[in-house]
Amino acid sequence: MFFRIKKIKGKEYVYIVENEWARKTSRQKVKGYIGRAYRFGLKNDVDFIEHLKIGNASDFIENNDFKKIIMHLVDLEFFRFGVDKSQFSIDLENSKIEKNKKNVAILINDGYLCGHTLKNLIDFKIENDEQNDGYRLARAFVEAGIKVPQEVFVGLFGKLYKEK
Repeated sequence: MFFRIKKIKGKEYVYIVENEWARKTSRQKVKGYIGRAYRFGLKNDVDFIEHLKIGNASDFIENNDFKKIIMHLVDLEFFRFGVDKSQFSIDLENSKIEKNKKNVAILINDGYLCGHTLKNLIDFKIENDEQNDGYRLARAFVEAGIKVPQEVFVGLFGKLYKEK
């Protein structure tokens, strides 16, 4: 499955689609509607430690839970891309990103920050294959458009393995 953007009356909308093979040709089948797409360009190039005004990432990761760290990473991307947080509602418990009570997708860092990708991050489960688990977690961040500093990723990954 992957994301597809459709332009309708000058506005972009995001869908989850899947390729299906029939009679030696491929067709895309829509599996779900994500919401309207909002694009943003980089405005503030700051890193995680500078943005949070913390001494080091390892102490921060040790003293916070996974969801809180994810929320800080989302906040950092909103700041970096100049996204007005007052226009969007982020609900980690229900994995929703909304604007005016409608689901949306925020296109940043070549990814799609939306309810679907947020859910993939929040509900991430370790499957006891360290290499594959690391790849899947990295992919979840990339799909969500969240750039994670290496030391934060390593710390988060280690934290997930300790908690399992």
